Amino acid sequence: MKEKLHIIRHLFTLSAALLLMLGLISHPAQAAGQTASVSVNRSAGICTYTVQGLDPGTNNSMALQVSRKNNAVAAYQENITLTAENCPNGTYTGNFSLKSLNGILDEYNVNILVGDSTISAGTCDFSVHSGNLSLKAEGGNADTTRTITVTSSVPAGDVVIPGEDKQVYVAAWPDGTDENKAKTIALKTPFVDGNMTFSANIAQAGTAYGKWNVKLVLDNGNSGTPLTLATSSYHIAPTQKTFLVQKSKTLEKKKSFGINLDGLKNVYGVKKVRFQIYSSKGKKITTVTGTSKKADGSKYYAEVSLKKLDYLLDLYTIKAVLTDNNNNTQTLDMTALADERIQSGTLSVSRKKNATCLYKLTNPYIPGNIKKVRFILYQVNGKKLKKQGSYVVTGTSGKKKISLKVPNEDKGNYKLQVYGYTSWGKKVLLNEETYRLRKKDLGKNGWFYEKYAGKTYKFYYVNNKKLTDLTDIVNLKKSSSSNTNRLYIELNRAACAVTIYLYNEETKKYDIPIKTCSVSVGRDTWTNAGTSGLNEDSSYTPLGTYSICTNGQSVKYTLKTMVEPDDSIVYARWASHIVGNVYFHAIAVGAQSHYALPSSTYNRLGSPASAGCIRMTVADAKWIYDYASTGTTVKIVKGNSSKPGPLGKSPVIKTTSGINYDPTDPEVPDSRKKADYKAKRITGYMTKKGKKVGY
Repeated sequence: MKEKLHIIRHLFTLSAALLLMLGLISHPAQAAGQTASVSVNRSAGICTYTVQGLDPGTNNSMALQVSRKNNAVAAYQENITLTAENCPNGTYTGNFSLKSLNGILDEYNVNILVGDSTISAGTCDFSVHSGNLSLKAEGGNADTTRTITVTSSVPAGDVVIPGEDKQVYVAAWPDGTDENKAKTIALKTPFVDGNMTFSANIAQAGTAYGKWNVKLVLDNGNSGTPLTLATSSYHIAPTQKTFLVQKSKTLEKKKSFGINLDGLKNVYGVKKVRFQIYSSKGKKITTVTGTSKKADGSKYYAEVSLKKLDYLLDLYTIKAVLTDNNNNTQTLDMTALADERIQSGTLSVSRKKNATCLYKLTNPYIPGNIKKVRFILYQVNGKKLKKQGSYVVTGTSGKKKISLKVPNEDKGNYKLQVYGYTSWGKKVLLNEETYRLRKKDLGKNGWFYEKYAGKTYKFYYVNNKKLTDLTDIVNLKKSSSSNTNRLYIELNRAACAVTIYLYNEETKKYDIPIKTCSVSVGRDTWTNAGTSGLNEDSSYTPLGTYSICTNGQSVKYTLKTMVEPDDSIVYARWASHIVGNVYFHAIAVGAQSHYALPSSTYNRLGSPASAGCIRMTVADAKWIYDYASTGTTVKIVKGNSSKPGPLGKSPVIKTTSGINYDPTDPEVPDSRKKADYKAKRITGYMTKKGKKVGY
């Protein structure tokens, strides 16, 4: 029946159009007194028309003609027989529905044909008022489920879509692709004016990332092409909460940094994550694969060693690339920065009142920790640099402040350079500073009278440093038959320290301390007797006042054979007699060799260790031998270990196992001592020319 009606309408339209073209018919005027009107119930989808001024006795029929407003295409026609019953008082009322129009939503012109007259009843609005609709897709870019909200606002009594049983659904398609390939993401549901909410699974639409278009579609059923009511858009992209580079003391020790990606979500799931690392110039240096730290795939971690970056210290940009469950890859929008650059820190030079400069390096940083720092000082003369000193500070890993005090040696201009050493052995210039020293910055220089332990002594300073060996300063000559040095020697037995004084012509006292020595005294430190108890079996150093060669004779030996309490024979170099069997001498050895001194014996220097003699280094024993004239007073006092003497107690060199010589012995080649010092087998040494190194 529908097909027949459609054919009739089509033939009617063609016939009318042909007759008009030929000029054979014209629009008849509306009959006088006849009117028509329409009213529309959009909600029910019914259009009611009313015709007035009819006379069933004159015209017993009329026709309803409904055509689409936009193109005049006939949509529905009905012939009506007029009777007194259906046309009381000349008024006829009828209706037609959307179903009569095949459910096609549009605006329609309604005309009534009475005889040769056409009466316009008006327009029946069965169109969609989509302008009153808004569509919104809500949810995060990585949310699989999105909330689709439809909002309508129409005047009272109106509806967005005319008719009943209106079904709508939601479909989506990637931006830039064919809309006809849109796929349903929310199934059909009856349309309701006001607000509607859909829960849409967007993963059903495809596998693409980026912008997606979404539309609300009216399902017209058998009435034709589905009608788009409203559109919007949403995006699909992986998201994350945090993407950070992690550093810690543990990682620094491993010369590494960590990458943390947390809160990762993706519509299409996460199969794996890789981290691409780029240099500051945009070059990809390496790629590392992340390790999943949560079962849901929301957290990934990777550890990157500097070795993998070829120890290139740079500011790196890190990108995360995920592979989804469809084996598609997507790069996250968020990036992380790994600052593996050197931080030079702040270098300051402070001049102190004690004629020193304090070098302070604050907040330096080298990835993988700073193994050590070297301060190199140059004296500046025009454009020339003269190296003044090199100072190494160790134990600097992880420290934010590295400081060093250096004595001021001379006035002038200086440049200080600070180098850091990486844990893989590279030397890096961290910072540099220039400064100037004036005469006032050098502190004390020359002779000063000062008190020590309640007595006044005359000291000699060089750049605020009290010298502990004034042999050259006082121009002391070696003792001989023609030269007698006026010296006084005092041994503080408790401190194992010897202080040598020079006679002061100004004060007429022995109050110029010119040298201090660390020594070993007799093992017996509790006996306070003098020489009366000395015998072959005693092992104490006698208290009392004696002299070099107390018997009045010059008794000195370059090498002296001695008998130990156990009757063993030992050999002592540079021996100077004091009293009885007590001598100043270098540590005795069991063979006449410069390489017969065990380190265990040498390392006891500075503490009680002898059978009563005063053991010394080779250098100190030779000094006594060379400069202490016969008759020089030697006073041995019980003493106090906390007050060794006005010059203090000189530092003691230590040796490791396998070193069998005295590091101050001039007969041992400098080259050997230098090699052992560099290898840390000895803590210091004295060169053949008497220069102290390391102590």
